[in-house]
Amino acid sequence: MAARPNQGNAQRGHQRSTHPPAPDRDNLYQLLSVPYTASASDITKSYRDAMKRFHPDRVLPEHRQAAEDLCKDLNRAYKTLSNPVERLAYDRTIRKVEVQGQIMQRYTGEFGGPRHAQQDQHATRLKRDITDAERRDYRRSERSAFLTLFSVFLVVTLGAIGLILVGGLVSFLFRLIVS
Repeated sequence: MAARPNQGNAQRGHQRSTHPPAPDRDNLYQLLSVPYTASASDITKSYRDAMKRFHPDRVLPEHRQAAEDLCKDLNRAYKTLSNPVERLAYDRTIRKVEVQGQIMQRYTGEFGGPRHAQQDQHATRLKRDITDAERRDYRRSERSAFLTLFSVFLVVTLGAIGLILVGGLVSFLFRLIVS
């Protein structure tokens, strides 16, 4: 009996994720799945959740080495980001553009263009798949917008052509009357 105390944990590990995520291991914020503006409590919570989920004792044996490496990186990230002085020093080493890019993505809802193709994990969790009814409504509104724009273009174009023709006719009649 004593030889199998962690059997329950091992079985739970088989039911849970067997593959650790592949975040950018050089970016400590991405490693902990927190934004650059995360509070100390957010960092601690994310660290604990990640450690519970990917601890080497809770994954399949064939993934244990990857889990150990990931946990070492998680420990390094937590140690750095939970210490205000080390976090400030780390933040200074991060490229300014990367920090601004993530902040802008957060506030603009990821309308950053192709340069910001990486999705914000927090925003992705909040998104849901659109329903068929929403998809039909979207297509209908797109069609309606296209028809409206086309109609306006057609009216403006025909109006301009009409004005040109009327102007030419008035000019022609004026020349006939004057001569």
